[in-house]
Amino acid sequence: MLSTIDKTLSHVLRLSEHTGNCSVAGKVIVVMMELRMPTKCNGFEFLKQSILLQHKDPTRALSGDIYQEIALHYRQDSEDLVDQAIRETIDRAWKTGSKKARDWYFSYDGQSQARKPSNSDVISRIAYVVELWQECCTEEVCDEREC
Repeated sequence: MLSTIDKTLSHVLRLSEHTGNCSVAGKVIVVMMELRMPTKCNGFEFLKQSILLQHKDPTRALSGDIYQEIALHYRQDSEDLVDQAIRETIDRAWKTGSKKARDWYFSYDGQSQARKPSNSDVISRIAYVVELWQECCTEEVCDEREC
């Protein structure tokens, strides 16, 4: 039985075959679209920016730092509005999105996760997947894995 990380890596390598050398933002969008995050919500853009900021500097605090930066950039009244918009986007995707995609990215030890992950879980997990995608999809690794 493949471990969760092996399944995720295998999926990411398949994605790389179809997306080529897209940017980090492009990779984030691909994962978010696979999870069926609704693009028409403000939370989609806030979530994308949160993931990019987390990817850039994984040591940053979400609510105290990243949400504040996003609130200022998008002229939101508070970081609570950013948090709420992201939560609503994740809720919608979790209710109507692909269970298969959720399992690729959010199953643990081969077990489906029944409960919806927190904002920080989604942000850190997608940032990690994008990092994994970038690290593992260099030509050398792709040649070794026959992707």
